[in-house]
Amino acid sequence: MTLQSNILGLLAFGGYGLTLILLAGQAFQWKENRRTFYLGGRSISLWPSVGSFGATWMSAASLLGYTVLLHQQGYTAFTTSVNGWMLGLPLLPLAIVRLRKSRALSLPQWLEDRYGDERLRLLSALGLMVVYTVYLVIQFRAFGAIVGSMLDIGRGMASLLVYLFVLYTTFGGLSSVVRSDGLNLMVIVVAVTASAWAIGSQTGWLPSIHQSIRANDPSLLRPWPEGGGFGSFAMALGWGLGVAANPQYCIRLMSCRNRRTAAFTVAISSLVIAWIYLCLTITGLGAKVMMPFVTGPSQEALFSRLMEATLPPLPLAMLMVGVLAAAVSTANSQLLLAASSFCYDLQGEGRIPSQDPMEEDDFLFRNRVAVGAIATVALFLSHLPLPGILQLGRYSWSMVALCFLLPLYMPGISGRKGLFGAMGSALLTYNCLVWFFQMAPEIAMLPSLVMEGLLWWFLGRKP
Repeated sequence: MTLQSNILGLLAFGGYGLTLILLAGQAFQWKENRRTFYLGGRSISLWPSVGSFGATWMSAASLLGYTVLLHQQGYTAFTTSVNGWMLGLPLLPLAIVRLRKSRALSLPQWLEDRYGDERLRLLSALGLMVVYTVYLVIQFRAFGAIVGSMLDIGRGMASLLVYLFVLYTTFGGLSSVVRSDGLNLMVIVVAVTASAWAIGSQTGWLPSIHQSIRANDPSLLRPWPEGGGFGSFAMALGWGLGVAANPQYCIRLMSCRNRRTAAFTVAISSLVIAWIYLCLTITGLGAKVMMPFVTGPSQEALFSRLMEATLPPLPLAMLMVGVLAAAVSTANSQLLLAASSFCYDLQGEGRIPSQDPMEEDDFLFRNRVAVGAIATVALFLSHLPLPGILQLGRYSWSMVALCFLLPLYMPGISGRKGLFGAMGSALLTYNCLVWFFQMAPEIAMLPSLVMEGLLWWFLGRKP
């Protein structure tokens, strides 16, 4: 990177970090309980809800991973990932009706309350802890690559810097997360718009990009990889089902002021998310036209090299901060849910709110300790030679779908027995298929999900 790019990157990072600290700090409350810590008191208004929902959606995998896939695979990346991600949005309004009727503070608690089985709460909470610890690795790996590139420092120091930001914005609970997410979504929208404008101006926008790709590498115009249509469809379906069952989005809908606010949150957020994906598509395909042969040892490194080679210094700095904002907004949401699973759902003695403010403060303090411990484990894992960030994301979202999809969307099953056995068998089968038989996560998820539904139907019929 040039000296100008380094200076702009430092200024952008410093400005973002300072603003984030000030916004999140204003959300810390003197009188706090688990209801405000986990759900913001169920009083989040429309625009903060839109900001938090949209920013949580746009993880590092969405921005960084999708752009790299476009460069490598062309339109296949759009049909398998974006179509899949957006497939889950129409289902979310159906979840609003059920979730808004409950007074639960977590999705594992909602499972227990709806189906009358404490084991469901324990199993799903344990699954969430594993899933979100794995998914946090994605965010920290992106942190290290992007901040290291921006500030020209080592990956370890870069990861540590943003690790501190994530801890700070999570310690204030959902109110702090929502405040920081509003900033994060604005940063993401401005960043991807600037990068798309910069690359579109150089390449002639999508019609010219399409013609250039047709002339130089027409295989990139195929919507499905040759001979891999089923696998691509399964991948898209897996992403969509994971979106529909994702506890991060469900918690956002539970925290809204009312059902109307939750419905409008989904509707408005879908438009913002669609704009972001359009800008990323222009950026990724345009970068392919400009720099078709850029490579890297990892998706994070390839993204940095590609953007440095195609973007002017100012849009480059803005896009890098946008990726950071996406990673921070996803990481603090996942940390909060992981801490909730550990301290609230897995530890029975902490489930009943105390009327003693001192006891409630002690419970929330343990939540913050859990936040720090889980983030530290994820930071350590991010430096190990693990699979790529999209591969980790595919595994995590498939696990989420197996835990929550059928309970959220199957009609007329309140209180039906047999879900624990069905869910446990499906999770065990899924992990065997992925880790022992090396099956793609989405391919493994589909038969596991079918098996879960059939087992639940059969076990629920027994007296």
